Amino acid sequence: MPRGFVACALVLSACAKSGASVPPAGPPAANQLRVVSYNVNFGLAGDLEGVRALDGMHADLVFLQETNPAWEDALVGAFQRRYPHHRFAPPIDMPAGGMGVMSRFPIASIEHLPPATGGLFFAWRVVIDTSLGRLQVLDVHLRPPISDGGSWVAGYFTTREDRLREIEYHLARLDRSLPTLIVGDFNEEHGGLALGRLTQLGYHDAVAQYAGPRRTWEWTVSSGVTLSFQLDHILYDERLIAVRGGVHEAGRSDHKPIWADFERP
Repeated sequence: MPRGFVACALVLSACAKSGASVPPAGPPAANQLRVVSYNVNFGLAGDLEGVRALDGMHADLVFLQETNPAWEDALVGAFQRRYPHHRFAPPIDMPAGGMGVMSRFPIASIEHLPPATGGLFFAWRVVIDTSLGRLQVLDVHLRPPISDGGSWVAGYFTTREDRLREIEYHLARLDRSLPTLIVGDFNEEHGGLALGRLTQLGYHDAVAQYAGPRRTWEWTVSSGVTLSFQLDHILYDERLIAVRGGVHEAGRSDHKPIWADFERP
């Protein structure tokens, strides 16, 4: 790995580790909705620590990335009573491409959104009848910063447009009449083009709002350097109010569970 890239990564890592980590303390208030997003890591399928990471978070809605049949069995087995409404879709072509949702409330519909040009994974548009009313949630797993040739160094700089195309493709399929959340593994921080576009459209990131730039992902590369970035986000539009949010230090996935509590204006 080139020295310049390592130096850049170390600076960004130091920034990403700053900010307060706020684990959820008790359930949300009666007029609030707690949303969790977690990339569970397909390579750790069914991992007990990953299951335990979600226990005690008192979530109303849990959106998952990188699921597979083993993860579905483990999570449904552990949380069937807490989340009677759940749906999972196995990965297609790419082993990291599965999706899942677990909900305390009825799931009205799920729309499968195929990968956009340049993307690798499908997305979901999920409509749920929650305690705050009917919401739509776009659950995404945008393209990782890896080039077509398999280079993470080149991909860090060359895949930004791919993620922008993905998010614009998915945005066109949203129902503009519904309050909206966009959650998941964006594979970029707030300097990225996809998140920049969402900010322009008026979306706000509850995790960054309450936890600052704290990292949600970390990975130790062969040189021994640990890269840390805030790649996971929970974005909301003006028809919702985020009152709390944070990063939960739990699980063995390279990603950490993130969460936010919402109210209606």
